[in-house]
Amino acid sequence: MKPFAFLIAAVIGCGASRDPGRGVDGNGSDVTSGGGGQAGCGGLVSCYSVYAHSDHVLYVVALQAKTLDRIGPFNAPTINGSEDVITDLAVAPDNTIYVTSETALYTASAIDGHVTRVGSLSACGTRAVALTTTSDGRLWTGDFKGSVCEIDISVMPPQVKPAITLTNGMALSGDLVAIDDGTVFGTVYKLSDVANAGTQKNNVLAKITLATGAVTQIGPTGFPKLFGTSFAMGDVVGFTHDGTGHVVMIDPSTGVGSVFATFTDPQTNTPISFAGAGVNSLVGVIL
Repeated sequence: MKPFAFLIAAVIGCGASRDPGRGVDGNGSDVTSGGGGQAGCGGLVSCYSVYAHSDHVLYVVALQAKTLDRIGPFNAPTINGSEDVITDLAVAPDNTIYVTSETALYTASAIDGHVTRVGSLSACGTRAVALTTTSDGRLWTGDFKGSVCEIDISVMPPQVKPAITLTNGMALSGDLVAIDDGTVFGTVYKLSDVANAGTQKNNVLAKITLATGAVTQIGPTGFPKLFGTSFAMGDVVGFTHDGTGHVVMIDPSTGVGSVFATFTDPQTNTPISFAGAGVNSLVGVIL
């Protein structure tokens, strides 16, 4: 989800029981997505697989076990002589995995990671760095300069609706994640802050009202470059792009983050720079 980022892993999300339909787990098995059959969920009920990523490969992470498994490469089409770079990921209520590059929308396979092109996209502001679905199935994207847009996937090619500007001089540092009750969390920074300073060095957790762009700051996370966000076990889960491989659990009431785990790429054994993350938008708070 951000320029020159790695694509990587998935985590699990646990929440209020809903029946979003059926899907497939990381092994290709048909599962009920509201139950315990999804990849990374173990025996948990009301559990959703959460995905995150590098530029070119999809993974799944089991939060309880703190393990990461490789699903497979995106194998995206070649653009101008090189493979298209995937910048973010979102999971629809029906378990469809959407991924975006700067110019195209794809779906991704939960079985082997390969992508299928849905259509070209116009820009939402500048280049796309964020993607989420909402519980009503709508798809939203955002850029690094303060814009969010709905992507109309009822038409082909998909159409990016006019940009909405985030309030209070804020912009997305990397991602959005929506949950079952309609809350949309985002990691944000102040546009007035330069790189590696202020809120760019210490990203802020916020609630975003997509229809208006209103930003309600919750609090500083203590971490930079949170390019991926998910939701699991009642917390926002942040994925860092600072080269540490850190996955951060963020308190949704205070914004305070703490390192939950550190992941390395299974093939290179080097810390992962996360590019984005996603979870089924029917994930809910723990009751």
